[in-house]
Amino acid sequence: MTTITVQLPDDVAEQLAEAAAAAGVSVNVAMVQAAQEWIHANAQRARERARMQQVLADDPHLRELLGDD
Repeated sequence: MTTITVQLPDDVAEQLAEAAAAAGVSVNVAMVQAAQEWIHANAQRARERARMQQVLADDPHLRELLGDD
């Protein structure tokens, strides 16, 4: 396991601690979950971008409509 240090503004750290406590988890667990969700969302956006690029590459009429030619 890797240990990292994250600097958060005081208000964000306080909100994080309160939200984690309300959810019944530690701040560490909340941070791991947030990181996992960010990684997943980022990968999903990359897949969507790649799919849109493929759609545009396959459809010259659509590129023309979008002014992408």
